[in-house]
Amino acid sequence: MKYRTYVIGAVAVLSFMFSVDRVVMSIFQESIKADFALTDTQLGLLTGLAYALLGGVAGVPIARLADRWNRKVVLSAAFMFWTVMTAACGLAGNWWHLALARMGVGLGEAGYGPAGLSLISDYYPREERARAIAISRAGEFLGVFGGLVAGGLLLQSVGWRTGFAILGIAGIVCATIFSLTVREPPRVDEAGRPATAGEISWRTSFGEPVAFVLLICAFTTSLAVGGAVGAWLPSYFSRAFSLPPAQIGAGLGLCLGVGATIGTVIGGEIGNRFMRNSRTWAAAFATGVAWIVGPFFIATFHAPTPMTAFACLFVAFLVAGAQVGPVLAMVQDIVAPGARAMAIAILGLAGVIVGAGLGPVLVGVLSDWARADHSDAAALRLALTCVACVYLVTGFLFLTLYRRLRRVQHDGPEAAQATNPA
Repeated sequence: MKYRTYVIGAVAVLSFMFSVDRVVMSIFQESIKADFALTDTQLGLLTGLAYALLGGVAGVPIARLADRWNRKVVLSAAFMFWTVMTAACGLAGNWWHLALARMGVGLGEAGYGPAGLSLISDYYPREERARAIAISRAGEFLGVFGGLVAGGLLLQSVGWRTGFAILGIAGIVCATIFSLTVREPPRVDEAGRPATAGEISWRTSFGEPVAFVLLICAFTTSLAVGGAVGAWLPSYFSRAFSLPPAQIGAGLGLCLGVGATIGTVIGGEIGNRFMRNSRTWAAAFATGVAWIVGPFFIATFHAPTPMTAFACLFVAFLVAGAQVGPVLAMVQDIVAPGARAMAIAILGLAGVIVGAGLGPVLVGVLSDWARADHSDAAALRLALTCVACVYLVTGFLFLTLYRRLRRVQHDGPEAAQATNPA
């Protein structure tokens, strides 16, 4: 087995634990709400802004560190820190304690995306990168499955406090193994030549500026829906269908974990084939994905039975997962080698704070507002439907990005920039 294959596996395990520690809060939140007498807005803050705010802001300097320093060390330190903070969540005595611990989890996980993608991109050449990124990211979706299933079982067997402690200990073991076995690769450019970390100027690091801004907007709206829907799905199935935690965890785990993992692997293989000779294909592909996923999300919240809802959700995440490898590989294409981690951090800053941070909070606020005239389940259904409609906007943004990249490819960045109004 090639060592780089082991590295992908190690990053996939890190991705797995990243998702487990992030999504398990969604399974635990109804019990936490009852223990601390919280509102939906407070729950939304715990799963969204408290987790995302500090991590999103810290992601930029951490990414700059990863672009200039040893990425393996950055990843190992981040991994260890967030798993310790996950264990600390179980010691919370009130909402503020838990919010601070969740902020710590978000801070640690801020180092995962930028450094991890940059590390993988230097182990694999461009023509193999979509598959490599997709495989490493598949661990993230399997982690959703593991977090939801394990969270449901832990909640029913030992409670949320002990559940957090068990997950934290498991993460500490994995972080130690990762630190001892993964090596830092040399940085290379698209032609495989050595590239000096941080040698590219900020003015030239992120490619054509309009294309990069469009990518940020598309990424942000996509995460806004994904973060909001993912955070509130356990509560929705509990309120709408009165399912027990273990059954909710198993059903959502199959949809979010297995469905998205299959889609990610398939999408990576498709991307490897079509992105070899095209730098615009990924944007066009993401456009179609968004316009398919949006209606299936909406259908999930209006399905009459839990089985129908799970079926719609499975299709939504199966298709959504297919864009992960191609889109993240496209980011590596657009930016310079010395700015790969920083580009992911900038996307994360916008996507995590505006998307994953505010998305769950928005659902909580809308649900609390709608509860004046609706039941708990109906109010949450209305809030989730409103947020799911944003995914249709994501499709238009990716379409605009596709057209922009075609113009840049055909006319050159200077000519494309000249067509913009002053």
